[in-house]
Amino acid sequence: MQLPSRLEALVVKSGVSLGLLSEAERALVLALAACAIEPGRPLREDEVNRRLRDWLADAGAMLRTDHVELRRWLVDTACLARDDWGHAYLRSSAQLERSRELLGSADGEALASAVRSARVAAQSARAARRSAFEGRQSVDHVRQSVDHVK
Repeated sequence: MQLPSRLEALVVKSGVSLGLLSEAERALVLALAACAIEPGRPLREDEVNRRLRDWLADAGAMLRTDHVELRRWLVDTACLARDDWGHAYLRSSAQLERSRELLGSADGEALASAVRSARVAAQSARAARRSAFEGRQSVDHVRQSVDHVK
């Protein structure tokens, strides 16, 4: 599965603040977070909190937030519905369809796997760039040593 390119660029970062994202980027991240909540089944607040904590420790690790703030964002942006007493949370079929439209899928596990893959690819690319840089540094050091001897 391929993540939308803008989302892929976000998931490899760290310390991302939801409030500082553009509206489009925030919609992508919140749709991804909503996929941690199974659709069509009302959940108690503690169940939603556990799922969001788990998501933040894995696919949502790029965010600088906690599960409470994330839950509020999800409710405030209608990615997740809360009953009038704040006891039950529900992800409806309309919310599921919105995730599909934004992300190309609403399969939370497949999306989390794609996030992990994007992070591994980014780490590999960083390691390759660092290795190439260090190789150039070594060559430059040898050239300077040879020039010094002349």
